[in-house]
Amino acid sequence: MLAHRPPTVARYREYRRPDRSAAEERSLLEIYNTLGHRKELFEPIEPGVARMYVCGITPYDVGHLGHARVFVFFDVVRRYLEFQALDVRHIQNITDIDDDMVRVSSRDGISIRELTDRNQAVYLSEMDSLHVLRPHAFPRVSDTIPEIIAMVQQLVAAGHAYEVERHVFFDTSRTPRFGALAGLSREALRDFKSDSMPAEPEHLKRDPLDFLVWQPSSAPGATFDSPWGPGRPGWHIECSAMANKALGPRIDIHGGGTDLAYPHHDSEIVQSEAATGETPFCGTWMHVGPMQLDHVKMSKSLGNLIKVSEVLRDGHTSDAVRLYLLSQHYRSPMNYEHADMHAWDDRAALLQRALHSRGGPRDDLRVQHLRNQFQEAMDDDFDTPRAIRALLDIAIGLESRQFYAETAAASLVELGGVLGLTLGRED
Repeated sequence: MLAHRPPTVARYREYRRPDRSAAEERSLLEIYNTLGHRKELFEPIEPGVARMYVCGITPYDVGHLGHARVFVFFDVVRRYLEFQALDVRHIQNITDIDDDMVRVSSRDGISIRELTDRNQAVYLSEMDSLHVLRPHAFPRVSDTIPEIIAMVQQLVAAGHAYEVERHVFFDTSRTPRFGALAGLSREALRDFKSDSMPAEPEHLKRDPLDFLVWQPSSAPGATFDSPWGPGRPGWHIECSAMANKALGPRIDIHGGGTDLAYPHHDSEIVQSEAATGETPFCGTWMHVGPMQLDHVKMSKSLGNLIKVSEVLRDGHTSDAVRLYLLSQHYRSPMNYEHADMHAWDDRAALLQRALHSRGGPRDDLRVQHLRNQFQEAMDDDFDTPRAIRALLDIAIGLESRQFYAETAAASLVELGGVLGLTLGRED
């Protein structure tokens, strides 16, 4: 069951868009915004354009179904926004400069670029096999260093960051909204525990909540000249700079796994807004629940992984895998059960079989109510389980000859395409 936190209206008022009358609304799409902890009508900054940044891979190792769940879901977000006639500008970064990249490249005796290229190729192959549309760009940290240094300089010049022994820290005391995504006070944040917390030199900070934006480094492939000496960026500043370079100072949707909300995304908010002076940095924050194995979160560090390639080698189709990953609401945790995959094989086969069904006599578009149900589900915070039920009902109606084949099959193809299903037409 999803956990709903009561909105703290006063705290988030600065981020809220002005209320508009029903007559002024251009979309019925409501998205749960992690920032305000409630569903909000989606209104892009620029009419007709949706700027979406999704936190991507750190390619020190290959991925798993938890990553696939995130990227399949945001693929569906993109497809549905395009279905709504929006021009989507989809960016997904590659974190090729961080502690793990330095550690693994050194261990394996290869360069960071070689490690990145090798594991990104595996990632792209697996996502292609699931028919995930490729983002319009995959910016790398290593290719964004000048923009990162410029952003750190802006923060230092404005008094939002300070230097200690060639380390540069963001001063969170200057930004009272820090922790807005977590919904916690500064005192509560001090006790917050997360497996995504990076190791930082706590003894150099003015406050434990301050975070690195630049640090000294001598690692090959991860060392760059800067005003503070040879070094490399802190984790959070990387995404702020890449998002700003690719999409501008304000974006419409920023997404990733729930483990990134704090500290990563909360840090992005305060440093981006402090550097550019524009608010809000992002209108809608979306976070996908973790994929678990035996009710423990899948992670590369623990090694409790199920890989996409393994699932496909077991004979499951790409449509079955996508349906499975979308079968629970994106904000809920999902525990992998191999037995469930067989049921989704059967449902994927039903959809494919129905596409070639004879159907019934001409029926004045009796399928329309199921098309409406599909769109209502997607407009309700991307309720893919309910949308899938509408698709399956169309398939059942075709096989039982309740629906006219020409119109119902076309609906199956069109709406199935929103969920990235091929219905056997490209496998």
